[in-house]
Amino acid sequence: MSKEIVLKFMKTQNRPFSTNDVVLNLRNELGKSVVQKAFDQLVHEGKLVEKVYGKQKVYCTAQESNRNTDELLRIDRELQSHAGEVESKQQLLEKEVRTMEASLAGLKSSITLEEAQKQKLERNNKVDHLSRKLSELMEVSGSEDLTESKRKIENALGVRKREYSKRKRIVTEILDCIRENYPGSKTELYEEIGIVEKVV
Repeated sequence: MSKEIVLKFMKTQNRPFSTNDVVLNLRNELGKSVVQKAFDQLVHEGKLVEKVYGKQKVYCTAQESNRNTDELLRIDRELQSHAGEVESKQQLLEKEVRTMEASLAGLKSSITLEEAQKQKLERNNKVDHLSRKLSELMEVSGSEDLTESKRKIENALGVRKREYSKRKRIVTEILDCIRENYPGSKTELYEEIGIVEKVV
């Protein structure tokens, strides 16, 4: 049983290990002497290779050399294809992460619903306060609502502007008639009559 655990671990990791390394990586599931015994049996069976470096013994799985070149090329192509799929998936995920980060940054820069409700309440309170203040001032000064007065004044101003334009046009036409037979310039005529030009 311990031999199978050690062999499975060595095949899965597929790199050299010492006895202590295997004991630590198996989280002391097997003792050092049990692991060493399993190593010795697996080396004897040819499933592991033992290398001695001074006093240190290192073990690694015996590599199978009976696979033909075509099969190895097929496996390599499959691995490259799989690597390409994984890379494209990674690029899609990175793009999605960037989109989400941009969205998150936008959300962080805008105010929260609670803050918006708080601002709305503050502004409503300010409007109420100013409305009360306006009402008090109108009561104290005895003022009335000036909207109607303003409308009447604007209407009267409009009437006067139209009348002014009409009369200005009449005067301009008369002056043009006089200028047809006047020997001097327009400025001289205006000075003689006493007209001051105004732009309105």
